[in-house]
Amino acid sequence: MNILLDNVIFSMVKNGGVSNYWFELSKHLINQPNDSIKFIEDCNAKSNFHRQQLAINEEDIVFKKNTTSIFSRLLPITHKSTEEFIYHSSYFRGISGAKSKIEVTTVYDFIHSFYAPIHKRIIHNNLKFNAIKRSKGIICISKNTYNDLQKFCPTKKNQKAEVIYVGVSDDYFPIAEFNQSQKEIFKNNNLNDDYIVFVGGRTNYKNFDFVATALNNITGIKLVIVGGGILSENEIKMFSKEALSRVVLIPSASNEELNVLLNNALALVYPSSYEGFGIPVVEAMRAGCPVIGLNNATIKEVAEKSALLLQKLEVSEFQNHLVRLKDKDFRNQTREIGFLESEKYSWKKCSKETYEFYETLY
Repeated sequence: MNILLDNVIFSMVKNGGVSNYWFELSKHLINQPNDSIKFIEDCNAKSNFHRQQLAINEEDIVFKKNTTSIFSRLLPITHKSTEEFIYHSSYFRGISGAKSKIEVTTVYDFIHSFYAPIHKRIIHNNLKFNAIKRSKGIICISKNTYNDLQKFCPTKKNQKAEVIYVGVSDDYFPIAEFNQSQKEIFKNNNLNDDYIVFVGGRTNYKNFDFVATALNNITGIKLVIVGGGILSENEIKMFSKEALSRVVLIPSASNEELNVLLNNALALVYPSSYEGFGIPVVEAMRAGCPVIGLNNATIKEVAEKSALLLQKLEVSEFQNHLVRLKDKDFRNQTREIGFLESEKYSWKKCSKETYEFYETLY
């Protein structure tokens, strides 16, 4: 096959879930021995964390844009070719000048359709929906995303849409005994007591305010916040003075560090109202960390058997789950079920199924 991959996501963000997805997929495809794999790339792509780890030969970058303006991300690439090829953009950018292209689009979520302000929703959905309508093949990263696709931008008879789950890094696993360097992580962050973990962004639908309220009302436990940047003034005001003293903020952590934190946590708290997939949930499950999450379609899809689900964002219900997790037998059972569920998701499987999806379209 001839495959052309558009690395535009690497110029849009420094890190993140979509960037990681594109890195893992590209890494797999580069190693296909009988295919021609080429790339389109903007000039500052290598400032991205994942792109720095991706070994692409310069001769395989067939088109390099010298600008990374907003218009270069929105407007199609011009690439003249008479050969048939798969074209897959990491973030909805189109391509013109090639009549024999077979376009593929990955749809990550429909968060903008539910939660974004109207102006951002219009711009984002115009870009995404046009990409969907142009594409012969559409990949959804969960069944929930597929259902939302059919709701907001239904596929046509000449299109093929398929659910291909994303993966989780092998950096996450249960640790039998912490070594000295791993113990230093707990020491440096003063984590001698029970703690829960909150990972990622803290935008409105993530319901971080509920986590703050829970900490205000539950004593004897710390909250470790990983990622999402420093706390804003409004976020600091969510906590009582006493509860704020039990907050540990780690603005950035490697996979290895997060794995250590999850291994020793009482639970990952994930009260998000909506997710395309929810990678932190699976990372926690893989690390043997129980998950307390809000009962919604996505978390039920990826962690139905093991996650402790909140029917409502109520502190009393959350506290009941924490009490249950302090029972050794129940905790071990929850960890074991979660680990078994997490084995369904791997980057090797995701990449293999994506390649096979290309083949059905080619």
